[in-house]
Amino acid sequence: MASEPTMSNEKSSPNSSEGESESDTESDSSDDSETMESLSSFDQSEEEDHLSSEDVVEEPASGQLPCESGMHEEKPSEVEATDESSHDLEKSGLTECKRILRALSLNIWKTLSKSKMVSLLKDFVESEFFLIDGDSLLITCFLNVNFKKGQTLHFFYIVEQFLHDFIQKEAKFVIVFFKDAENLYYNYPEILALRTLLIYHLEYNTDVTIHTEFSNCLTQEWEMFLKECYPYFLIVSDKGITAHQTDFLNILIIHALQKKINIVQILGIQSDVLRIYGYCASSLYMHKLFFEMHEIQLQHALHAYIKEYYQRLQQREIFLYGHLKLNLGEMQKEIHQTLSLLLNQWPEGADVRSVVCSISCAVTLKHYKKILHDAQDYENLNTCTENHNTQDSKKPLTLKEAADLCRMHCLSVIFLQHLPLFQRAKGRIITYIWDRTLVPFLRMLVRCQFFILKQLKARNNWNVNFTGLPDLTDNSLWKNIAYYYEIEHNRGLNLELGNTLKQEYEELWNTVLTLSEEDDFGGSMPVRTTSRPFLTQKETSPRVPGSNQGIHKLGLIPLKAEIIEVYAGDILSELPFLSSDDPAVTSLSKKKEFDELTHWHSSRPLSDDFERTKCNSDAKSKGDKERRDMQKLHHFYHVFGKSLKILQDKRKKHTQTNAEKFIEENQKRQLAKLEKKEEERWKNLSVYIEKEMKENPNSGIKKLEDFLQTCPVKSVKFAAEMVGLDACFKLWMECCLKPESRDMNIVINLMKRIHIIYQKYSELLKNTDQRKLAKYLKYVGFDNLAHSLYPQVQESSTEKDISKYSVCMGAARFQLTYMGHYLLREERSDPDPRVHHFIPDTWQRELLDVVDNNESAVIVAPTSSGKTYASYYCMEKILRESDEGVIVYVAPTKALVNQVVGTICSLFTKALPKGLVVCGVFTRDYRHDTLNCQVHCLGGEIGAEVWEHLLVMIRCPFLALSATISNPEHLTEWLALIKRYWQHVESKMENSSSLQNVLKVSKKQQRKRIEKPSYRVRLVWYTERYNDLEKYVCSLKDNDFIIEHYHPCAALTVNHVKKYGIPLDLGISPRESILLYDAMVHVWPEWTRMQELEPEEFSCFKNKIIITRADAKKYEEELKAEIIHWSQLDPSKVNQLFTYLKPQTFDSAEIEKQRMFPHFVEKLKEMNRLPAIFFSFNIHSVEFSASRLLTHLISKQITRDDPNSEREKKILNKKLWKAIKSQKRNIAAYFNSDSGARTQRIILLEAEIKEIKKNLKKHYKISPECTYIDHTVVDYQTLAKILHRLRGTRQCYKLHSLLKRGIGYHHGSMELRQRQVVEMLFRLKHVKVITATSTLALGINMPCKSVVFMEDSVFLDALNFRQMSGRAGRRGEDLIGNVFFYDIPLPKIERLLKSNVPKLKGQFPLSISLVLRLMLLVAKADDKEDAKAKALSVLQYSLMSFKQPKINFMLKFYFIYSLQFLVREEYLNQECIPIGYSGLVSHLHYHEPANFVLVSLLKKGLFHKLCIPTKIKGQKSFSEDVMETLVVVLANLFGRHYLPPCVKNFKKKFSHSVVILDDLPKEFAAVVEEHNTRIQENFGSFLLTISKLADMTKESQLPLSEIDFSGKECEDSELVSHLMPGTESRAAVSPFACLSNITDQDLFDVDAMLRTIDVNVQNIPFLCLNKYDTTGRKCPLNGYVLNFYKNRSLSALTLDNWLNMGDAFKLIRDFALTVQSIRISLSELCDDEDDNVVLAFKQLSKAFNSILGKKAID
Repeated sequence: MASEPTMSNEKSSPNSSEGESESDTESDSSDDSETMESLSSFDQSEEEDHLSSEDVVEEPASGQLPCESGMHEEKPSEVEATDESSHDLEKSGLTECKRILRALSLNIWKTLSKSKMVSLLKDFVESEFFLIDGDSLLITCFLNVNFKKGQTLHFFYIVEQFLHDFIQKEAKFVIVFFKDAENLYYNYPEILALRTLLIYHLEYNTDVTIHTEFSNCLTQEWEMFLKECYPYFLIVSDKGITAHQTDFLNILIIHALQKKINIVQILGIQSDVLRIYGYCASSLYMHKLFFEMHEIQLQHALHAYIKEYYQRLQQREIFLYGHLKLNLGEMQKEIHQTLSLLLNQWPEGADVRSVVCSISCAVTLKHYKKILHDAQDYENLNTCTENHNTQDSKKPLTLKEAADLCRMHCLSVIFLQHLPLFQRAKGRIITYIWDRTLVPFLRMLVRCQFFILKQLKARNNWNVNFTGLPDLTDNSLWKNIAYYYEIEHNRGLNLELGNTLKQEYEELWNTVLTLSEEDDFGGSMPVRTTSRPFLTQKETSPRVPGSNQGIHKLGLIPLKAEIIEVYAGDILSELPFLSSDDPAVTSLSKKKEFDELTHWHSSRPLSDDFERTKCNSDAKSKGDKERRDMQKLHHFYHVFGKSLKILQDKRKKHTQTNAEKFIEENQKRQLAKLEKKEEERWKNLSVYIEKEMKENPNSGIKKLEDFLQTCPVKSVKFAAEMVGLDACFKLWMECCLKPESRDMNIVINLMKRIHIIYQKYSELLKNTDQRKLAKYLKYVGFDNLAHSLYPQVQESSTEKDISKYSVCMGAARFQLTYMGHYLLREERSDPDPRVHHFIPDTWQRELLDVVDNNESAVIVAPTSSGKTYASYYCMEKILRESDEGVIVYVAPTKALVNQVVGTICSLFTKALPKGLVVCGVFTRDYRHDTLNCQVHCLGGEIGAEVWEHLLVMIRCPFLALSATISNPEHLTEWLALIKRYWQHVESKMENSSSLQNVLKVSKKQQRKRIEKPSYRVRLVWYTERYNDLEKYVCSLKDNDFIIEHYHPCAALTVNHVKKYGIPLDLGISPRESILLYDAMVHVWPEWTRMQELEPEEFSCFKNKIIITRADAKKYEEELKAEIIHWSQLDPSKVNQLFTYLKPQTFDSAEIEKQRMFPHFVEKLKEMNRLPAIFFSFNIHSVEFSASRLLTHLISKQITRDDPNSEREKKILNKKLWKAIKSQKRNIAAYFNSDSGARTQRIILLEAEIKEIKKNLKKHYKISPECTYIDHTVVDYQTLAKILHRLRGTRQCYKLHSLLKRGIGYHHGSMELRQRQVVEMLFRLKHVKVITATSTLALGINMPCKSVVFMEDSVFLDALNFRQMSGRAGRRGEDLIGNVFFYDIPLPKIERLLKSNVPKLKGQFPLSISLVLRLMLLVAKADDKEDAKAKALSVLQYSLMSFKQPKINFMLKFYFIYSLQFLVREEYLNQECIPIGYSGLVSHLHYHEPANFVLVSLLKKGLFHKLCIPTKIKGQKSFSEDVMETLVVVLANLFGRHYLPPCVKNFKKKFSHSVVILDDLPKEFAAVVEEHNTRIQENFGSFLLTISKLADMTKESQLPLSEIDFSGKECEDSELVSHLMPGTESRAAVSPFACLSNITDQDLFDVDAMLRTIDVNVQNIPFLCLNKYDTTGRKCPLNGYVLNFYKNRSLSALTLDNWLNMGDAFKLIRDFALTVQSIRISLSELCDDEDDNVVLAFKQLSKAFNSILGKKAID
């Protein structure tokens, strides 16, 4: 993977590796004067140590190419060329094009600067692919800091590493090379040839799909390609090698963005073991607007300014050395003829390297001879003496000198063909470069190679072996050969070439002579016939061969710990160790053991946690206020829990008849009495309900439903149903008399009654009842159902008259179209004695069995399916069995923790011993009753690796619940393996005291556990969602919303169906099945199965009175199977079908959609789609949208109110104030003198005040149209109590105002009480509109009718989509759910619907801090065996390494390195016992490697030097300069968030805010450098030690194509042995990287280590001060921390630091918590309370507390 050089500092900025560049140039130059100027700086790169990365980024219009060998031919007059190009610009009117391109560049920079680092392959991998721009791949790998120009094989290794990393992680992509882009390399023939090589190599040697048929991105063919297979994102470079290429790439980027394709910058891509990350920029409406406004100018610029310009260049003549004319046309003709000659000599299987070498040398020499002959001074040039003086050396090469150069080139090619890679990797490093006078000829040779490759592919009749394409040339080898013959051979060193190599070389050179048809070039021997120097020594000091400075002696420090031998003993046995008297061992510090005696965050002495918390929970140990607060909290949880029991209460009422079966004996005696009572109640209500149904059908039907739910007598319910049926039929007949007022809901309710009566009361149906049902069915047009129900039904004489009552469609079509959500499900009717509130499904009963058997289970079921009930059943079981049993509930979010606690408090009450409670809570923000409870609720936004550690270390049975796992079998297998491990461990510990210490249960429970152990892990997988979800797309057109239904099949494509089929969870509702069938008939009228699948004729529907959900599901599956059949039969029909189903949408600006958001909510209210949750991933948008909606309602209220209303309110308020004041005076006077008149006056004033308040209430009354609340669901007292909980919270007034209008918002940065209030009021149906982030997505019981996705985001992926949409249509609440896409691009919607959720792959399980904590656990635990077992479980059973022996091997390497590091850095001793600062770094483990760097800074005393106080009023204080410097230091350590490199293009446009973080002060940076140096030394020593375990066979293969470059070393050639002595240390370096002269010393500046060792350099504790991308551009650090501290404003971070408000708050809060943790830690470490550093951190922590508010930090 071509990732950034992680360990790069400024010394590893671009071109720190050797380059080959001189400055002679061709005359075919461009008008890029600034580009040519920048290139000249690269031409000198061999003569300078490095080129500052700042210089690279400063040039905004063009990239800077380190031009190979400086291969520019001379130009006679650069000024003339520039003038000519300027004239062309004016003539063509292209000045406007340049202006547009400049504006485009600014637009692109602005977009890419706001890119976010995201995981690229987290989602959509299995359903969609992405694009890689081939030229971006080319220039990125070509400019890679590892790559030395001219080393073709190393270049292809870098390319294949990059692509292989994607393919290994299951990425689907294609690479696109645009034809027009080839013109951009006209001045750089070496890159042009490399580009051609890359295309051919990918095409011939790999399975990667490439496209080369498109001219550019503005062609119609490219448009069609994007339309057919829409990519998720485009990987592209934001910078080209010239200004023209940058413009070309910018046009490609803007075109992709306007097509709703996201952009990923190739230069910022990083990877780890499991994932690939990149800076992703999302498409916005402004991109489409910009493109549409400037499309014509961009077309003109692309063709005239870029394409035609280079075409004109190619028509110009090229001059070598200023006066030798090079005719490229003649060269191409000569190549064509020579290829034909060679084809006759080598007809089959010729090595492409031999072909290219022989033809290029022959044609170049032949052509060069002709050029010299045509020159005026041809004779003088040929008679030049061999003794060149300084002046002569600047002249062109003679023909013999050119032949010498070609002979050495041929010899180098023979070496490539016969020498194995590992022998070539031993090549010596010379400090010579090509002489500048050779450059024009070398470029001519490269141009020739390019033309050969182009023509070679065109010859289909020649079977050439292209395997050697990646190894076409080796410039270093060529120079090494030249050095030998030019210098060493002349000094008398005469070495044998070897018979085999000599013979092959002579054959190749003879072929050159044959093809050239010339005798002037000389024979194969001697290789060198002239004495002109071809090489020039570099001015930089050479590196001493074999130097190994800075790397320790090979070997590991011996360690003594049993856990090491158990886990990694198999590897350690193969590695060398240092002797006990080695200085590295004897110098180890003998520091005292670390022992944690005090609590790090509270400064209290540590004691037994259980005893302390139990004591604190005792009422006597608390003050009055604490007790009252705790009582209030428990009371609130009970109230909170009641809002969660709505579903359960409804189920109780609905299933009351089932409960009667369990108490049948008691009911028999009262049944007759109850039946009579219910009959009387129905008799009294029936008249009223019938009247209500006639006047208001919806209200009447609701009242009928309410009665049916409360009535326990079946006969009475039947009578009520029949009355409702009759009423519905009469209503329908009346409606049909007025066709314009026909309400289909009446027929729906009529059919619903028929369904219920026929299904549930069939035994009560009499003959007359059946005849009535048949009559009603016949009237509505369902003759077949009427005949099926009652065959004797007579034909009516007025049949023509009843046709007007027909619904004009078949019965099956009607039921599927209008009654899909009413269709009856085939549910179990037998109750389960373990469940009293509802009848569980079969899969739910399996969950209960799991709990009863003390087993574990992975439970995967869709949202709202009822899987959570198993956890509450488990709690009830534990609480019932004993007072000692404990259950731990771990949740991913705080919102879910709150819900669970409320449910527990509401469901369970239990008398416990003094000091114990039922439920306790522990989150990062708050905790209570944590360890003195039976049910522990843990939660918060924790990392995935923490979840993994929990699952690995637990021994008790567990239930793992999820709705979104695509590979649950894999997860279950892994967990079962862990259970078997613990079974083995406990069997060994069974008779030891360890088991008793671990289990901590009563003897009875111990016996029970021993008698019946259960280590089984079941998988309970239920895939069907209970309620359907229907999707809608919302468009804004002419200030009105167009809401179109989105059929799920519209998201599919033909290719997707062919490759993956139809996704399993792509559900289709019954109505959508009908729409799909109609669309299929429309697209293919001759469809053979049309009649068979016609709804009325389908076997499961035909003449069926009651169509069930199962029947509809079968119909859905048949239609899906038919689509798959169509895709095989006629794909064009499927494409037409999907196109037909797509909704019509209209695009509009994001700002317009935000402005119209309140009107969209009003639209949903009109459609009866509230309550709804509106999801966004931006906290600022969440709050702003809610506020905008409130403003809209207030404005609406003001508009509707009487204009005089405000004036009257003021008058009444004034009267009220006077009346109250007068009353107070009278009451005071009354106590002084008791008079009847005074009493009368008080009574009158009281009445007056009451009347004024009554009138005021009318004025303040909010119109129902201006609010979303329902006053009937929550009474005033309850609402007041709930809202009272907001008092004292941040911005409570704002949230209070919103809630009073039925609006709320919800996100992770809110306080606990605020979130609880919002959740409760939404569940109580008081709040109907909530804007929220993903905090409401995971498992929250927030039932709503609709879910709305408000805006697109890179975080809106398949996982979040399924979780969020699952809130709609909850079981037991709504019959159907609605999902609205408000501001989401159509292609994104398609991907969300058809993509699978990502597979669980695990996380990288280890870090050095974690290894230290594991050692701390093993060393300090009371039960050593138990601690060792837990540590081994974490080490041995990570999900990432499950069934992956290679990864398991790599983790062992990392574990060994971690221990070696901790010992060398004095955190562990040789017995692996923690010492020194172990406690500090372990408590800051989430900030690795900054925690280790902090210790280094503390040891050096730099904080004491910085924190010099001044005394104010006798107290120490620190100046703002000191505080700001301290913030800079800490931000560089603990607040590292990188910005894309292109952000520096805006550095002159920044405001006074701090956007880019300042560098560390010099003294601090020096210590960090020293720390990094130690890391380098230790890591280098470790790599060299383990390099012997690498798979050297794979190391000699290219990663992707697997072309093998191994073989037997050549031993019979003295020259080979001399050129490749192997004196450089390259044990840990990839042999491919060795070709670029990279040694072990360079491992820390580049990413070139052996790939089969699998040790990722990113996992070592190296704090990279300066991060660069692969081309060496610096990635600056975001200065958000310093900006916040200086300006005290979160808003500044959103405006200037490209952070949204929520992210900014979280980042600042995390930083403040880190500062507080360091402050307390230092206080513990330092005995002096008045220490300056401690006081400085205390002052800084206090400052952040005061800005954010203490509650945000606690």
